[in-house]
Amino acid sequence: MRKYLIVILLAVCATAMAQEKRIYFFADFQKTTILYKNGAKNVTNANYDVANRKVMFMQGEQLMELLAPETIDTLYMGGSRWIYKDKQFCEVVDREGRGRLLIGWHITKVHEGYVGAYGTSQVPSRKVQLTDQFGMGEIAGNTGGMYNGSFGVNQYDGNGSNLDVWRTKNQSTYYFTKDGREYGVKGMKSVLKAFPTKKNEIKQYVRDNDIDTLTAEGMLQVIDYVMTL
Repeated sequence: MRKYLIVILLAVCATAMAQEKRIYFFADFQKTTILYKNGAKNVTNANYDVANRKVMFMQGEQLMELLAPETIDTLYMGGSRWIYKDKQFCEVVDREGRGRLLIGWHITKVHEGYVGAYGTSQVPSRKVQLTDQFGMGEIAGNTGGMYNGSFGVNQYDGNGSNLDVWRTKNQSTYYFTKDGREYGVKGMKSVLKAFPTKKNEIKQYVRDNDIDTLTAEGMLQVIDYVMTL
């Protein structure tokens, strides 16, 4: 049975799949324990591709995709717990006194333009901050990742000319339960739609606290406030 599970679940070569450019949640592949719904376990080194919402692992020198996620109960990866929901793995965030929250990470890269000769930005009507460091802050710890609003140079040619500039776009879903009902929100618009009678209070709270709702930290702060209403 164990051999059968490994063959079925760990059997697709990633290089053969057409997909969005991969963006990994962790800076490095992490030791990961896979707990299946039938009680079986498997240990491998894995990472979560937040652009394509796939769990990837290395088998020798070959990058592979973890298949049949619906048969998996829990992933223990990089010191965090992940469960499968709505066709994606979600990070489980247990916060003392504030209940459990799930984050269905989905981060993509949007091409903004390029940096011309001598570092001149060719991105029209937008101030671009160039950096090779991205991070989801306290949510992802110091292991890496990306959040909306970050910018970066795709590669460096030694002369600073014609370098691509990318922006990361946060399309993550945040699941939480309030008054016995589960909500799944992706940003401020969906929060306001979910709680129309509290729209003014929520908007005022965001303005008063200068919250960046394009980041995971900002969205969790808004959700914490919503839970008090």
